[in-house]
Amino acid sequence: MDIDANEEFQRATKAAREHGIDSIFIEKIIKSGEGQFFSRAVRINITNYAKPPNYSSHYNKKSVKEVRRFIRANKKILMAAQKKTTVKKEIIASILWIESRCGQITGNYNVVSVFLSLLLASDTMYVRQSLAGVIEGQTLDSFQLDSVRSLILRRAKQKVAWAVEELRALSNIDKRRVINVSTLRGSWAGAFGYAQFLPSSYQRWAVDGDADGDIDLYSIPDAVFSIGNYLKSNGWGKGRSKQRRAVHHYNNSDTYVNAVFTLARRVR
Repeated sequence: MDIDANEEFQRATKAAREHGIDSIFIEKIIKSGEGQFFSRAVRINITNYAKPPNYSSHYNKKSVKEVRRFIRANKKILMAAQKKTTVKKEIIASILWIESRCGQITGNYNVVSVFLSLLLASDTMYVRQSLAGVIEGQTLDSFQLDSVRSLILRRAKQKVAWAVEELRALSNIDKRRVINVSTLRGSWAGAFGYAQFLPSSYQRWAVDGDADGDIDLYSIPDAVFSIGNYLKSNGWGKGRSKQRRAVHHYNNSDTYVNAVFTLARRVR
């Protein structure tokens, strides 16, 4: 079934207002001309659980070499962040590499549009599309099919609720005029900057690393200090178990956590 992206974007903005998102903010996004509907982002956000992530390329010889180079080039700011937050510089650098190749790849999705699009995730059409993508090539009995369908619907509803909260965060950020939210670009998950923070994470844990009065996650000092602050605020401390839990809060994938610590160990 063909999707009219303009029509879906209009439905998404209507849904945003119905969820209580500031109408002035939504109107600003519409007038900016930057907003659009991302059916691909809807599908990936719902179905990405079905394909286990593979981070092995992030800690191969080339990656280790590049992260070591990054640490040498930014040793002063990394050491300052380590001293203030106790988070090891290798961990911060490793997260930056895995998240954005230390700023080289930050995503090209309009961030507001990702979350607006997700407001339609639990619509029957998108649930069906997500289900079809997950079960493609499989032979399932009726019980298995119902089970997968229920999981997809549950995830879709969770994504809608999540998108509402992230849109509220974006609206608040916009009111502070610290970021041009209308043009903000990031990943299919709505994360942005070198540190790939979600809007809610930016509100809570992003900090000004170079004391220039701005919190810019496209700045190495701010990204470095923000990662350190994030992990410290979420339990980083002495002992591997505390440290792993803090990184797990950053990304709730065991594979991701293992990749961060593997890369950090190899770059020492």
